[in-house]
Parts: sequence; C-alpha cells; structure tokens
Amino acid sequence: MNTLTDFSATHCCDSLTLPLSPETALRVHSVFQRACNLQTRQGALWVIQAQGMPLAPSGMIITRHDLRPLFRTGESLHRDNEGNLRTEKTRIRLDQTVACSPRLPICTEAPALAQLARQIAAFFACQPAKGIRLALMSDPALIAAHQALTEWLLSGNGDLTAILTTFIGRGEGLTPAGDDFLLGVLWVLEWSTSPDVGTLTAALPGLLARTTDISRAMLTQGCGGHYSAQLLALAQGNTRTWPAAVANVADYGHSSGHDMLAGILTAATALAERREKAPLHIGPF
Repeated sequence: MNTLTDFSATHCCDSLTLPLSPETALRVHSVFQRACNLQTRQGALWVIQAQGMPLAPSGMIITRHDLRPLFRTGESLHRDNEGNLRTEKTRIRLDQTVACSPRLPICTEAPALAQLARQIAAFFACQPAKGIRLALMSDPALIAAHQALTEWLLSGNGDLTAILTTFIGRGEGLTPAGDDFLLGVLWVLEWSTSPDVGTLTAALPGLLARTTDISRAMLTQGCGGHYSAQLLALAQGNTRTWPAAVANVADYGHSSGHDMLAGILTAATALAERREKAPLHIGPF
C-alpha cells in the first residue's frame, strides 16, 4: 500500500482553472528545487512553488522548501474526489488556500515613470552588468534592436515585429534574457496604460514559438495583464518603497530580475520623455 505525502497549498492565483474531475490530468513538465512546472492538455503551464517564493502569475505555493523529492518529470497530477491535487505519492490539500489575483492593478493617475527609471538606474550603478545589459555592450544586432525599440516607444515608428524577433529567445536559461527584457517593457506599457500596449500584445504571441515553453508562458501571461508578485509590488510602490521593490525584482533568478528591470528602465525612460516631450538624463544603462 502506497503512503501519501501530504502538503497544503497556502496561496494560489485565482486565474488558475483547476481540473474539475479525477479524469482530467496535468503532466509534470519540469522539476526544480523551488518550482515544479505543470502542463495542461491545452499546453498552458502552471507552477507549484516552494514555501517563501513570490507567487508567479500562474502559481500555487505549498508548504515545502524542496520540491524535487515530490514530483517526477512526465508523471501525472490530477484532482481527486475530495478536491485535492495528487500524484501517486503526493497529495496537495487545497481547502485552506488563499486566492490571489495576479492582475496588474489599473493605474488611476499618471505613473511616476521618470522617478522609477531613476531608481532603477541608481540600482544598476551599484551592480555589475550581466544578462541583457552585458549583451547590450557588445552585440551589434541587439544594440541596434534596442535603439529601434526606444524609437518605437518614443514615436510609435518602426518595424515592431523585426525588433521583437531580435529579442525573443535571445540568451540562455529557462527564460532567455531577451524575453525577460520584453516582459519589463510590456509591464511598463500596461502599468502606464500606454495606447501602444495593444500593438505589443498583438505582435508578441505569433513570435513565441521562437523561445522556451516557460518563457512562452511568461510572456503569454504578461499579454493578459498577469505578472509575478514582485512586479505587482513594484506597480503598487512609490519613491519611498521602490528601492526595496527594485531589489526584490532583481533577486529573481540568476539574471532574470535584472533583465526585467532593464526592460522597465528602457520603456519608462522613453515613455517619460514622450510624455514630457524632452530628453531625460536618467544615467547609464
């Protein structure tokens, strides 16, 4: 007789539609110490996260610090008759789960784009360059694409598809640096309710076959206005809380957080200049 290992889910995104019957199964896509990615039959990715992790836009946090002993790549996870999620050896209880919204809040007043850009520039001034920032010092194609993206943000002019094609899938890791950078750009357009956000969210989905499954899910969620807890906190912050919020974003992954902040810095600077119709001297990228 198999013994089940029981854990409870503490927080879960309210955007997740949990399987309604024991016959509906999810497949374990990949397992890491702090995250286990699940794939639905439609190809969407969810993530079970370890305790203490910031909630992902399609995430569920459980009371465990290391997920590797609990799940195996390729195995199935389904909902049992009591409404819990389980594999052959693990059961996740959902009865005490707090539902959280991953949706970026609507900004009711003009966001302080220039002030946020200055906070990020000040943070970068004390950090070694890595990820997309390092690539933007040496990669001519990426440098040209960054200049073209800045022009598009300033004026709406340029071949957006060509620009995005240069960034998407560029770099190493589960979420390449170019994708994390674009998520930061998308976040700024959403947060500032820029009229160009619809153009970006329309252009991105058709290009996502160029990148990884996990990065594709991340950018798809961003196109739907869903972001991680770190980026939601940044949107809800102000000049007093931004230094800590920026550091929390930067702490995500090996360089993913830095890459997202680089995208935010690029877009926030350009949109602030567009709004003020005057160049801003934010500091070094």
